Formats: sequence, structure tokens, C-alpha cells
Amino acid sequence: MENLENNVVAENSAMSNAQISECLMETSKWGKFLAILGYVLMGFLVLLALVTIVGFSFMAKAAGKGVPTFWIGLVYIVFAGIYYIPVTYLYRFSVQMKQAIQTNDESLYASGFQNLKSLFKFTGIFTIVILSLYALILVIALPIALLLK
Repeated sequence: MENLENNVVAENSAMSNAQISECLMETSKWGKFLAILGYVLMGFLVLLALVTIVGFSFMAKAAGKGVPTFWIGLVYIVFAGIYYIPVTYLYRFSVQMKQAIQTNDESLYASGFQNLKSLFKFTGIFTIVILSLYALILVIALPIALLLK
């Protein structure tokens, strides 16, 4: 009797639902595509940072102006580093979800969804930080702009 109940539970679980598996498989393919594209764009961003640091510093010295291109390039590298975190979570989710569907491994399902949760958590926290910075800039800049008027 207990074995029969376990089979019924297993058949009704989300992992054995064909429609859910199909949707997750398609999601994992698109996620992997977007993650790889994210890695490529990070590479371009780092390359742009290096060109900014090295190339424009020579142009600034030739023009006789001390433009701080090093700091601009460093900001690009920091942005690429921040972007690495969500892209990696997305890539891990995609790879683990595809493997979980192919092997029907519950631990891979759990790990894949853990990465998806981490992706959303990071994105949410990052959004809160950026909105807070915008609010802080408004609180500081608005009175200054009114005083200089």
C-alpha cells in the first residue's frame, strides 16, 4: 500500500509533469543563450575598458589634457564584475535545469531553482540599491539646484 502511495505522489510531482518539463527545458535553452550573450558582452565591456584606459590616455597626453580615462575604464570593469554575478546565476540555472530534466534528478532541480532564486534575489537587492542612490542624488542635487538658481 505504501509503495502504491509513493508511485501516485511521484506521478503527480512537478518533475514528472511533461508540460512543466517542456517549459523548463525551453526556459533553460533561452537562459543559456542569454547567459552566453551576457558573457560575450562582459568581454566587450572589459575590452572597451582597456581601450579607454590605454588608448584614450595616449590621446589625452597628446592633447595636453589630463582626462582621467583610467577611472572611466575602471568603472567599466566594475560594471562588468557586477554583471558577472547575475549572468553566472542564470547560466548555472540553465545548465542544471537541463541536466535535471534529462536525468530526472531532484537534487539538480533543487540546485537549479536555488540559482534562479539567487538571480532574482541579487537583481532585487541591486534594484533597491540603485533606486536608493537615485533618491539620495535627488535629495542632495535638488536643494543645490534650487540654491544656485
